[in-house]
Formats: sequence, structure tokens, C-alpha cells
Amino acid sequence: MAGPNRATRFFSVLAVALMLATPTVAQSRSGARDFVQNLSDTVIKDLASRKISDGERVIRLRQLLTRSFDIPAVAKFVLGVYWRRTNDKQFNEFLKLYEIYVAHNYAGLFKKYSGQTVDVLRVVPVNDDLTVVYGRINQVSGPAISMEMRIRKKTSEYKALDLKIEGISMPLTHRKQFASVINQRRKGVQGLIEALRKATNRFEAETPSQ
Repeated sequence: MAGPNRATRFFSVLAVALMLATPTVAQSRSGARDFVQNLSDTVIKDLASRKISDGERVIRLRQLLTRSFDIPAVAKFVLGVYWRRTNDKQFNEFLKLYEIYVAHNYAGLFKKYSGQTVDVLRVVPVNDDLTVVYGRINQVSGPAISMEMRIRKKTSEYKALDLKIEGISMPLTHRKQFASVINQRRKGVQGLIEALRKATNRFEAETPSQ
């Protein structure tokens, strides 16, 4: 199963990693600021280190995804119209495989961190629960890249919902990709689950644990 463009994936993750608590965010909402700052600190400390194995980096990224992203909501969006055609068992299996799939696709890219920075340009509260942050990724060499992140407050905590890099949404990219897999296999969501299981098994077999 082919993944989305690796450069796009890299800058999507980098945007989350480096969008640290600038004055613009701090003046908006302390909760959103703390969420972004903690996420940034965790990524730089735990994932960008070159002292850990690829397998450990995958594990840490999956843990971070579970803590910091509303993965069930993202998974439902990724499945699109097919979500309502799944039973609980299928959805839970898809959710687990999707987390593993994303973690493996992103983890190795953290080793390529080389000092990129992010400027937060504006923070737009959509409502009491949803905030959209617009920014710019400054590369060491090459043109700046636009980014957008959506953060939603759930009860007393914040969760990331979406990342757009140069207008490209990671969940939307996966949604189109997975819809194509479902249509090609003609087995509905079960066909996608089988493809994801095969892909994640291959990833895990190829990822060194030490």
C-alpha cells in the first residue's frame, strides 16, 4: 500500500513538533498554548533523538498520537461514508491498524530534523471548542511552507484534529487513498483492514527494535 508523499508527511509532523508557544498562541488561549508546548517538548525530547532505535521511535510516536490526537475522530473522517458501514469490531481493528500505519510512516522522518522553525501567524477561535492555528514552516534551505492545524478541546484537554501543509490535509489524503483501496478490493472496509494488516506487518518486520 503506497503512502502519501514523504516530504509532505515530514513537514506535517514537523509542524506539530515545532509549533512552540509563541506570543501569538500564548495571547490566544493558555490551554491551547500548553497543549502545543507540551507536544513540542515531547517530540523534540523523545522522537528527534538519534540515540533510540527505529522500533522505539515508532512506539513513542504511537503513544504520542494516542495522547495528543483525537484518533477515533480522525479515523471516522478517514473512513468517510464507509465508517457507518463498519461494526464495532471492524472499527476497533481499523483504529488500531491505522495508528500503527501512521506511526511507521512518520517515525523515521524525525531522524531528519535539521533545525526547521515555525512562525505562528494567526490563531482563529472557531467556537468554544475549536481553534485553527495558521503558521509558516521556515526551512534551512528552500522556500517557506504554509501550515494549518486544528485543535479541539475535549472536556478538560486538547486534541489535534487535522494538519494541512500547503493546503494538503493528512487525514484527507488518507481518506482518498483508503477509498481507492476499498473500491479496488471490492470487499468494503474489510478489504482495507486486510491491506492495512499486511502493510503494518511488513513495516514491523522491517523495523529494527534495537
